Amino acid sequence: MISISNQEAKEILISVVAISLALAINQVGILEVPGNIPEFVKLSGFFLVALGSGFILHELAHKFTAIKFGYYARFRMWLQGLGFMFLLAIIPTKLMFIAPGAVYIGSPGKRITKRENGIISLAGPAMNMVIATLAITAYLVFGPAMMDAMGGVEMWSSIAWINTFLALFNMLPIFPLDGSKVLAWNSFVYMGFGAIVLLFFFMV
Repeated sequence: MISISNQEAKEILISVVAISLALAINQVGILEVPGNIPEFVKLSGFFLVALGSGFILHELAHKFTAIKFGYYARFRMWLQGLGFMFLLAIIPTKLMFIAPGAVYIGSPGKRITKRENGIISLAGPAMNMVIATLAITAYLVFGPAMMDAMGGVEMWSSIAWINTFLALFNMLPIFPLDGSKVLAWNSFVYMGFGAIVLLFFFMV
């Protein structure tokens, strides 16, 4: 059964809000926040939609795909990751590390296969590409004027770019990133999907 427990939902919410606040602090500057609350709130909302949503939908795609294969999967917040993220946010540099949590997969009595692991891993970046495609499609269909009334062109272009970047980063063939598991499963799928992501990245 595909479901999200109250505790899991709480950890997801905390993680997404933490991402938006940390990035807003990083952009405004921790010492400038008290005197620039409107800009801080605006940026927090921007990152909540543009990055937070892409991150959590990426993780939920892993979760639901794993459950479809019959495994136990749950998003778990990573306190160390949250702490390191906020530490970098208050340091006067634009360098950021965003890893507030991840989906943990359990397989009692059943060993996950390379194929299953590859598909589960591919689901996250694929979700990011779906979001990016929807954002680009919305812009092409409705045009700049309508986009201004729906959050602004910058918001939608950022959603497309950020989600494409998330897909590209996660497809790097470096363990424990998704790309390493997809490549271990099927090199042709890895190269094909990677080519699509690269095309979107340079196009966006």
